Amino acid sequence: MTNDIDRRTAIALTAGAALSATTAQAAADGKATGLVERQPQMSAILPNTHYFEIDSARAGARYAIWVTTPSGYDRDPSIRFPVVYQPDGNWAAPRTVPDLQYLPSDAINPIVPFIQVCVGYAGDDVRNILAVRARDLLPPGEPVPDGLEAGLRQEVEQGLYDRDGAELYLRNLRNPAADKFLVFLTDELHPLLAKKFRFKDERAGLFGYSYGGLFAAYAALQRSSLFYKIGAGSPGIQAQHSKIFDLYASEVKAAADHTGRSLHITLNEREITVASYYQPFVSAGTTAFIAMASQAPLRGLAISSRIMPEESHVSGQAASWYSYLRTFYSARG
Repeated sequence: MTNDIDRRTAIALTAGAALSATTAQAAADGKATGLVERQPQMSAILPNTHYFEIDSARAGARYAIWVTTPSGYDRDPSIRFPVVYQPDGNWAAPRTVPDLQYLPSDAINPIVPFIQVCVGYAGDDVRNILAVRARDLLPPGEPVPDGLEAGLRQEVEQGLYDRDGAELYLRNLRNPAADKFLVFLTDELHPLLAKKFRFKDERAGLFGYSYGGLFAAYAALQRSSLFYKIGAGSPGIQAQHSKIFDLYASEVKAAADHTGRSLHITLNEREITVASYYQPFVSAGTTAFIAMASQAPLRGLAISSRIMPEESHVSGQAASWYSYLRTFYSARG
């Protein structure tokens, strides 16, 4: 395996699209704006979905929010529903929303009805997803993968990547701020949505994939007051180097209490068995983290894991999502 990371591999790892743009700005008054509802995007294939945009003072960015309610939500206003959040909403919404209304009636693997909240990007940030999601989903102090800077420079020299976009991406990789994004979700976004939608309780689910999975693992170790049923699909945990290992060790040393919190981790078979970038930067790091958690379990944190047969990093996203739902929201208990 070479140290240089080509553009195609970088995009696949981060499940984004890399084009240039500028960073979104926070609200001018220093406070989070209220939810601004827009016409639902792609409403024909995103049923029962409300689309909002919100400026975050904590994260200094504007976010796009897709909130999908279960079929029959309006029939009985007394019924409340679990809520599950997903980052990477620009791809998570179109991939997962169309099946949402059918999951409760699945004759084989029925899922309890729930409200889904997909959090993504709006405006110029849509054209620069690779850079902005690196800012939001990587834990503070997460090291830049070896070879990534050289690979991006090569792409710029070949005219395959915009120089400004590459510089923004590298700047965000060097200064990740998942802590600010987590505060945005828990302290700014969730209270606004809880006033508008019928959430069952204050304990929510969270599922992320790739760098989103890394964020999910980070959120679990931060003992978030909001997220208790957490899924980390093929998390981008660098073997030996990821900040996740230090965070976990600190929680063990502090004898932290994670009672009631669960973390479900999935990996794809071919991330493990096929020689590729994903072996050291996904499978090796994730399996090392699972081993660490098994050998030194955190008090109250229930960790489960599953391998998705035959799947790769790209094809395994859906399988990981449904594994998460079956683990935490199965209608069969």
